[in-house]
Order: sequence, then structure tokens, then C-alpha cells
Amino acid sequence: MPKKRQPKEIWDVTRQRIWQRDDGICQYPYGKHPVALETCHIDHILSGKSASNSDDNLRVLCRYHHILRSDKRHRGMIAKALQDGVIPPNWRELVWDE
Repeated sequence: MPKKRQPKEIWDVTRQRIWQRDDGICQYPYGKHPVALETCHIDHILSGKSASNSDDNLRVLCRYHHILRSDKRHRGMIAKALQDGVIPPNWRELVWDE
């Protein structure tokens, strides 16, 4: 995630634009599938302080694939996803990288 977040009103527009650009499809590189706008996650391909919110750095992912993406910044989502049953206890075996 970039150092500075967009204000919510701007992020909502960005989120919808990226979802429309990706045709509402999770961009998981090993198998794409539809994901609703209301539940999609917008992933920063390059994250961290030097990353940006530019469209070419954003993509749609479902919650499952966003959590399992190999990015240490996503680790905060693991406990909640385990609690919600979104990912299995053996989630470490399922982590993916590009």
C-alpha cells in the first residue's frame, strides 16, 4: 500500500474504475473468476512506500487470493480470514507469488 491513502470518496471511484477495467474478474494469475464489486479487493501490485495508486499498479482480487498473495503487508488479514473460514489452517502451502 502506498505511503498516502486516497480519501474515501476518491478511493471509491478508483475502486469502481479498476473493477470495471478488469471486468469484475479476480486477476489471480493462475485462474481468473468473477468477483462482485461489493466484495472485491483492490490489490496494489507493487506495495510499500514507493508504490502508487495509479491504475497500472492496481488490480481486482477476491479476498481469498488477496490474503494468500505473497506480500508481508497482507499478513494482518490472516487471523480474520482464518476466523471467518475464508482460508484453511494450512494456508501457508497456498501462498502465491508472481
